[in-house]
Amino acid sequence: MTYETIILILTVAFASIFLLVVLTNLLTQLLKKIINRDEFPAQAIVFLIAEVLTFVTVVIGLQILRIPALWYYWILTFLAGCLVAYGAIFGYDNLYSQLFSAVKSLINAIFHKEDDKS
Repeated sequence: MTYETIILILTVAFASIFLLVVLTNLLTQLLKKIINRDEFPAQAIVFLIAEVLTFVTVVIGLQILRIPALWYYWILTFLAGCLVAYGAIFGYDNLYSQLFSAVKSLINAIFHKEDDKS
């Protein structure tokens, strides 16, 4: 896998998470006006919306790209949905600062391994 491919995948992943957070916030604002807040806490509504949107996005993406769904895709999809819910609940700044540090560590680990092989 080339570095350009890795950067492309990371860019699409970040853009998808950003769009899913925005959609989650919009749908949550609409549903909070419809649903009684005493029965359902706002965080639960956000989490459910984020998970549903993330799973629908992955299913549509897999269908478009004609990629067979492997079992671990669903685990990764659930974790991505948790990231989307976290971003929708606590805001973009905290989510993206933590994601940026994790991706930076990953890229450093990849480049470090490449340097050790040569």
